[in-house]
Amino acid sequence: MAKRKENMNLATEIIWGMKKRLIICRIALIISLAGNVIQAAMWFIR
Repeated sequence: MAKRKENMNLATEIIWGMKKRLIICRIALIISLAGNVIQAAMWFIR
């Protein structure tokens, strides 16, 4: 029983790690997209 609980904890930890990584990736994507939009705006202003 204890062994099974350990495996469950490991699985949830892995899932949490993946979720955290996904959130970080999304934030990075949004930042890079915002940067591209700003650059494009600067080019249009020129």
